Amino acid sequence: MFKCTRCFALVPLLVAVTLFLSWHSVLHGQETAPDAYRPPPTLERSLPEDPTFSQEMMKAYAGDQAAFLAFVEKQAADGKLLGEFLLGTMYIPPECTFLPFKNAPSDCPSETRIKMPSMPTPSFGEAVHWLKLASAQGSGEASEILAQVMERAIRSGASTESQMSDVAHYHALARSQGYDLQDVEYSCYTLDDSHPGGRLEMADTSPEFRLSPQELDALHTAGASGTLRWRGTSIESGLTTILRHPEGPKVHMRAILSHPVSREVAVPIPNRTDVIFLQIQDRILTVPSSYPMTARVMVLQPSTKEEAGGSGLSGRRWHTWQQVRGSRRTLRCSPCNRRAHTMT
Repeated sequence: MFKCTRCFALVPLLVAVTLFLSWHSVLHGQETAPDAYRPPPTLERSLPEDPTFSQEMMKAYAGDQAAFLAFVEKQAADGKLLGEFLLGTMYIPPECTFLPFKNAPSDCPSETRIKMPSMPTPSFGEAVHWLKLASAQGSGEASEILAQVMERAIRSGASTESQMSDVAHYHALARSQGYDLQDVEYSCYTLDDSHPGGRLEMADTSPEFRLSPQELDALHTAGASGTLRWRGTSIESGLTTILRHPEGPKVHMRAILSHPVSREVAVPIPNRTDVIFLQIQDRILTVPSSYPMTARVMVLQPSTKEEAGGSGLSGRRWHTWQQVRGSRRTLRCSPCNRRAHTMT
């Protein structure tokens, strides 16, 4: 959810931005059919869909957790992908919430965690062993987790044979297997183009959300004029407690909207580079004009009356598909003067 304070009057512009991480390529401004989105298989979805695992999970929920661990170990020993994958994740040592690459509880004693009797003793070595086997069976998610577990072991000073070259190898392997995770920050801005004079100005906001003079010049060259206002920022990358450290720097995606969209329009998501999406009349332009792309797309989608709460004066709302995981979240892009946060 967003946490906002000092919100001023809501504006009548409504738009929903839906981030569909699709696997087909599209051109700039191409209309899209979001129902065609098919996220790749992940552990989260595969477990309940597998009849055998689903049945054993129900027993665990009923209290027989030790039997579930024995079942997972047997499945892993028999070379079953889900067994290898799940057992590998169960061995991953917990990470300190506020100290990246530090291990709980040794490096953060204040973070008390309940030791479940049915969980194996945390071990980087065992986690790497089983995740390697799952990766070898083609699981991109296992490869990505494996890369991050290896990096955590190296950077936390744990005893490990892994090297940073291994980390890079498994990040690349995960992408080749269809699992491409980026650390992405999404921001939305509105453009009031009713002011005469042909200038492009940035309304007062926190320095971290201001566009640079070079970016403003590029937007003006692309045809933008008026007053640009920051409306909200969301850290919504598909990152989880065991997927906190994707390869590459944080990517900043900014959408600048001047009026409601009348139809769904797809634009390719950038591949590890910052991009601004600018709405000019019925087109979506990008700054820079060309950039490395992924095969997934962001969809600008009109809001419904239900999403707007039946009012024409609601804050903007945008929906996102969590990267490669396929979990849809709703984020309200409200006109606030402070940073907005999402809760995972």
